[in-house]
Amino acid sequence: MNTVEQFLKRILLQIVGLFRSDRKISPRELPVNHLKRILIVRQHDQLGDLLISTPAIRAVRKRFPNAYIAVVVREYTAPMMWDNPNVNEIIVFYEKLKKWNFQTITKFFTQLRRDGGYDCAVVLNTVSRSLSSDLIAVISKAKYIIGPNHLKLDQDFPEKIYNVLTPRSHKIQLEIEHNLDIVKAFGVPPDGFEYDLAIDDNDRVEAEKVHYGLRIGAGTVVGVHFGTLDQTRRFPLAKLAKVVDWIKSTNENEVVLIVGPNELKIRDEFLRMLKVKIIIAPLMPLRVTAAFIKKMNLFLCNDTGTLHIAAAMQVPTVSFHSLNDPAVWKPPHERHLAVRAVDKKITSITVDQAIEAVKTQLERIKSPYK
Repeated sequence: MNTVEQFLKRILLQIVGLFRSDRKISPRELPVNHLKRILIVRQHDQLGDLLISTPAIRAVRKRFPNAYIAVVVREYTAPMMWDNPNVNEIIVFYEKLKKWNFQTITKFFTQLRRDGGYDCAVVLNTVSRSLSSDLIAVISKAKYIIGPNHLKLDQDFPEKIYNVLTPRSHKIQLEIEHNLDIVKAFGVPPDGFEYDLAIDDNDRVEAEKVHYGLRIGAGTVVGVHFGTLDQTRRFPLAKLAKVVDWIKSTNENEVVLIVGPNELKIRDEFLRMLKVKIIIAPLMPLRVTAAFIKKMNLFLCNDTGTLHIAAAMQVPTVSFHSLNDPAVWKPPHERHLAVRAVDKKITSITVDQAIEAVKTQLERIKSPYK
């Protein structure tokens, strides 16, 4: 953060601090039986982080079945929350300044403050803390703002935004569990680790049209996504090409390449490396992509949001990891297999390691998962 941003952030914190008390409330002191309107803020993270938080949202719904629950998400990730049965309202926070105008600002503030605002706001910060997320919680007029105790906006300022602090576990555990720990602190028991991503009939029909149009065979279908533009998290394309060549060495397997709009140049580079012919899926909207991935028997990808979409669709995966520990970030359940080098560098994963993982998953597919 540059000096100007740091200065402005401190000015905002000072202003907010003038209107908020230093008093902290123990989670046990929360009047949980009177929480009728609950705001969950998860707008500062990427697509995968939002899906990882859906078990916590589901747990809140189960604990408060009659509450009005709204979720604040960024525009790009909002489709992942559409039709979610655990959410009454989706409030979109636009990342791009040009999207904000009188109409969008008015709607945003109205949603946050309608019917007197919210009884409590839960800010699901697990790795980093976002000033915008905290300000959203403040704007919502929530009397109780719940957040983890291990992240500070500024070391020189006392905590005045979160008045209900939840403890952070120091053990190595799934990131899902860190989200669940935040809501568990105010009496919300966990309700499993599976993600929630509701796909409607329109998404399924569109995915079926794409699938049919590509004339995908009846054998084992392996979806492949090389995405992330961050090369430190991308399994080298040349190695991935060799893995795909091996998958296609048997006529029983079909390989379908799935890419996003920012990956077309890399796609062409990857295709030139292949010795075999594969099927290339067209660009699809996010939810249609999810429905399309659901038709795969196995999904091969990096440690990105697409991995968690596949997990939400309950498709077995092989994922490549670098600095992010798969013990924390890999989706739960035995159907997901992570590959990581000892030195934690994505470039150090060998072709043999990748093939062995794919081979293991292809053998597992032949028998039902528990």
